[in-house]
Amino acid sequence: MKYFLLLLMILVLIGCSGNKNDSAQKNIVSTDYELSHLRLGISFPPVADEEQRTFSASLLNELGVKYIRIGEDWSFREPSQGNFIWSPLDDRINWAISNGYKILLTIQSNGPSWACNNIINERSCVYKDNNHFENYVNQLLQRYSDNIYKIQFGNEWQSKWWYAGNAAQFADASNIVYEAIQTYSPTTKFVLGGFSAISLRYLAGCNGVVSSFHDDDGSFYDQAYLDENCDSDIINMIHDRINYVLQNALYDEVDIHLYDDVEQWDEYYHNILSIVSKPVIVSEFGGPNTNLEALTEAYQIQQLEKYICKLDSLEISEGYYFTLVDGVTNNPAHLTSGLISIETLIKKEAFHLFKKFSVRGI
Repeated sequence: MKYFLLLLMILVLIGCSGNKNDSAQKNIVSTDYELSHLRLGISFPPVADEEQRTFSASLLNELGVKYIRIGEDWSFREPSQGNFIWSPLDDRINWAISNGYKILLTIQSNGPSWACNNIINERSCVYKDNNHFENYVNQLLQRYSDNIYKIQFGNEWQSKWWYAGNAAQFADASNIVYEAIQTYSPTTKFVLGGFSAISLRYLAGCNGVVSSFHDDDGSFYDQAYLDENCDSDIINMIHDRINYVLQNALYDEVDIHLYDDVEQWDEYYHNILSIVSKPVIVSEFGGPNTNLEALTEAYQIQQLEKYICKLDSLEISEGYYFTLVDGVTNNPAHLTSGLISIETLIKKEAFHLFKKFSVRGI
C-alpha cells in the first residue's frame, strides 16, 4: 500500500505529460509543460489604442502567444448610415499582422442606433433590415480578406440577456456572416458564438451527465433542483433556442466557455460533443471564482495548471485564456483572473506558469 501511495504522489507531481522538471518560479508545480494538442491564446488583450497594443504585444511576445481574440462593434464602424470609420480596426488588424498574430474576431451582436429595431438590450439588438448588416459585413470581409483567422457573431446567445432577439433572428444574422466569409474570405473559419459556462452546466445537468453544479454567483444547484426544474418553461425555452440555432445556423466550429469547475469539464465537453458534429474550440477559459474560492497567487497557479492540462487531455486544439489583465469583465467572479495585476501591471505568478506552457507550443 505504501508503494502505491508513493507512486500516486509522483504521478500528481509530474503534471500534464509525465516528465518531471524543476520549476524556476515560486509555487509552480513541477511539470514538463508539454502540450500534446492545445494551442494557447489570449482572449481580449488590451488593443484599443497604440499604447495598449504596444503593452499587449510585449507580453504576448514574451508568452509566445500567437492566437488572440478581439472584438468588433458595428456601432463604432458605421455610426451613421453609409459613414464608415475603418481606421481604428485597420490599426488593430495591421498590428496583428505585423506581429504574426492569428485573430479570432468576435463581431458583437449589437449595432448602430439607426440600424436597430425596438428589440434591444445593452449588449445586442435585432436589425431593422438585415441588408444593412450584410452590407457592413461584406465590406469588412472584402477589406480584410483572408487576414482574419476566425470570425464569430455574438457571444453567449443562449439567453436573452446576451441576445435580445429570438433564435431565428440570431441564426439569420449569424448566417449572413458565414455566407460573406465564403464569398470574400474563404480561408477564414466561422465559429458559432460561444456557449456560456452556465449553459454548459444546465445542458449537462438536464441531460443527466452531472448531478450538481455552482453558478458564477456561488449558488448551488443539486439533483433535486434539476429534477424539479429541467422540464420548466424557462429551461425548455432555452433548450429550444439552442436546438434551433444548432439546426439552422451555418458554421465551421463551435465555441464553448469553461470556467472554474475544472473537475466537471470532461462532462460538459463530452455532452456538447453529443449534440454538435463540428470541431469545438474554447474562446474563454479561466478562474477561479472568487465568490466560491479564496484567490491567492498560489491557488491561482494551482488551478491554472489544472485548466491547461484538462483542455489538453480533452484534445481541444485551441484555448484562449480569459484574460491577460485583471478587470476585463463585468463578472465580479473573475475580476482578478488575469495574468497581470490591473493595479500594479506586475506579472503574477500565473503569468510565469502560463509562459512555461505557451512558449513550448505543440
